[in-house]
Amino acid sequence: MHIIKLDATDSTNDYLRQMMLDNTLTTPTVVWSLFQKKGKGQRGQVWTSPAGENLMFSLYIPNLSRSADQLFSIHKIVSVCLADWLLSLQIPDISVKWPNDILSGDKKLAGILVESSMQKSMTKSIIIGMGINVNQIQFPQLPNASSMRLCTAKTYDLNTLLLSFMPKLIEGLTHPGKDWDTAYHQFLYGLNQNRRFMNGKHEFYGIIRSVTPDGKLVLETETGEQLFEVKELQFVHIVDQ
Repeated sequence: MHIIKLDATDSTNDYLRQMMLDNTLTTPTVVWSLFQKKGKGQRGQVWTSPAGENLMFSLYIPNLSRSADQLFSIHKIVSVCLADWLLSLQIPDISVKWPNDILSGDKKLAGILVESSMQKSMTKSIIIGMGINVNQIQFPQLPNASSMRLCTAKTYDLNTLLLSFMPKLIEGLTHPGKDWDTAYHQFLYGLNQNRRFMNGKHEFYGIIRSVTPDGKLVLETETGEQLFEVKELQFVHIVDQ
């Protein structure tokens, strides 16, 4: 594993993608930045973080490919690896909010962004970007965000955390022998619970039943079972970072 540490960059995903264009990366490579000017979140949102307080990094693994309909398996593996690792550090009440936000209780602790390029229905490359709230204690205008420090009252060394987590993640991605689908559903936030959602301007209630192999959320609603893409649906009561 090769780790590149930066003081600042626009986006670790973009930095890693440029490295892929300029060179042939032959080993798992992590780009870690203490500050991102244009960090990316789900649905095109920006992930913001004070410099040096949180973990923001991106991972590229050569020859990690999936067909288009299997790409969501990457989301599941990364989500479960991160959730398991946080539990090992005694972070309480960990769950995965579909598709791949990590929560402690009802508050967002970490986010995952998987970006891929496709060629003939197969992934040509996959970059996994992650942001973990570690030592930040104030979240202006983000009442539903939390951090490891707020959860445990401990201050963490970012380098130690990164070196602890990355081998577990790379092992999970390169030797996927675990039943990741079952593990993902065991962590799934709100499973079999009635929750409030927004689809466009339409607000409604639905019971979360499962997530399909290609990443659609299965909801039981008053009109029957419905499937939703990530772009179609939002949890009303949780604000995305």
